[in-house]
Amino acid sequence: MSGKNAVTGERAQGDESTDCGCAFVVDNPDGASGGAAFCQAPRISGSAYCPLHHAACHLPKGSAAEGRQLCEIEALAEAVGGRLGRPAPDPPDPLLRRLDRIAQAYSRLKC
Repeated sequence: MSGKNAVTGERAQGDESTDCGCAFVVDNPDGASGGAAFCQAPRISGSAYCPLHHAACHLPKGSAAEGRQLCEIEALAEAVGGRLGRPAPDPPDPLLRRLDRIAQAYSRLKC
């Protein structure tokens, strides 16, 4: 499987010398779990992704988009009980609607 951890896309330990290309998952050819295909384009320095996928997956530090994302994450964490919320099999529908409203409120651009 190209030396990457299928769940996280991170390099397996001991494989630092080999550049396997971009770790962005682009396809699951056979529909089975664990059969993900990676982009494999040349990576940029210091990233697991090619320039196109790095730009799509990372927000610039200090940008307004990063600030909105952090506010949204904090609001959602507070709504569900912090970082260590109690385990539950499936969240109830009212909670999902509430979380969606909170996320939408923080996703809107403020002029």
